[in-house]
Amino acid sequence: MSNKPFPDNQSSAFCQRSRQIGNRTFVVTCREFFAKQADFLLELLADVESESGPIQNGAKIQVGWTIFIVNERDGQMEVVAPDYDTNPFTDTTPDLSVSLFVQLAQNHCLQTLQIAGEAALFQDKIVVAKGALEQKRIYLQRGDHAGDGDSGWYLGPVEGEVDSDDLQSYYIFQLLKHRPSVLQVLALPPGYLAVFAGEQLEAVLDEHDENVWPTLH
Repeated sequence: MSNKPFPDNQSSAFCQRSRQIGNRTFVVTCREFFAKQADFLLELLADVESESGPIQNGAKIQVGWTIFIVNERDGQMEVVAPDYDTNPFTDTTPDLSVSLFVQLAQNHCLQTLQIAGEAALFQDKIVVAKGALEQKRIYLQRGDHAGDGDSGWYLGPVEGEVDSDDLQSYYIFQLLKHRPSVLQVLALPPGYLAVFAGEQLEAVLDEHDENVWPTLH
């Protein structure tokens, strides 16, 4: 996951995936690169409906770091997501590419480490040392949650001291514009620490301070 919003081969055209769930058609739109993830999402929606009954118009379903909203439109159930290019608190988009991209990257990180994650929602806060986002070498460490809306994450420079007065608070989705590569580690559980060299994930330390990230990854 680089500073670009998508991988190079993500310049593909849009595609639309659909699935009949019950007596309704559910529709997902994304770049072709994420067609497999779109199918997984539709499978998840089918499971939700099977377990909890018909998904209502306007239903919100959290999947990892993001929330998907199901809206009835033109006789179909269209799945939309917060619009991270504008204001995800008020705006939605039928293009699920960004939501699926981040979720794919986070899943890959957890699967590589073979651990269970703990989601940090797009609207949760992360504490950032002032100027750290522009530094080449940074680290992220996740502590226990202080309360609702707190992801437990801190981002700071690997080198140098940080004064307590030099801390800022960001919503997690804001990192998409400032340092998108770091979003791949934000589903790691409390006690974990990740080190980046530029956009490259260099190391992941577990709760025992052991580097568990494959060196040749």
